[in-house]
Amino acid sequence: MSITKEMTSLQPLRILLVIGLTLGASARTLSANETNDGVGPPIDAQLEQLKTSVYCYCGCTRETIQKCVCLTARQIEDDFRNRLLAGTTVEQIRNEYLDKYGTQFNALMPPTGFNLVAYIMPVIIIVLIGAIIFLVIRSKMRSSITTKPERLEKSTAVSDDVQKQIEAELETLKQDR
Repeated sequence: MSITKEMTSLQPLRILLVIGLTLGASARTLSANETNDGVGPPIDAQLEQLKTSVYCYCGCTRETIQKCVCLTARQIEDDFRNRLLAGTTVEQIRNEYLDKYGTQFNALMPPTGFNLVAYIMPVIIIVLIGAIIFLVIRSKMRSSITTKPERLEKSTAVSDDVQKQIEAELETLKQDR
């Protein structure tokens, strides 16, 4: 009987705990959806932008904060959220993070300096491949146009011989009947 009395006495505590957790989760969701002074995108959008633009420094596989599953990534995410709610901009947070941990944790490649080559080279390669394909197709078309008359002349010469042979065989068949 004492076990059932303890369970019934803990029941109100469980209900209060569930209500408290639900309210806490609701409050966190509402505060995360707030905007900065009513200007700019919601905190969630800004947080996603931050989480996808920097790598986690935890030492696990090189993953962005969004993809990393370690406790460090969750702590960084909470820090980013708190700083966004305090009014710090995405660029300020990203710059401070990269200043603290180094530019090797930048998941975005800034289009400056030698990085421009990485942005420009795919376009140049695609244009070059397209030009090569165009030139090959054009040369094939020209070669097929110039070789067709030669093929016709050869085929007519061969067909004349074949035609003479057919006529000769027909004549022999007519005589045999």
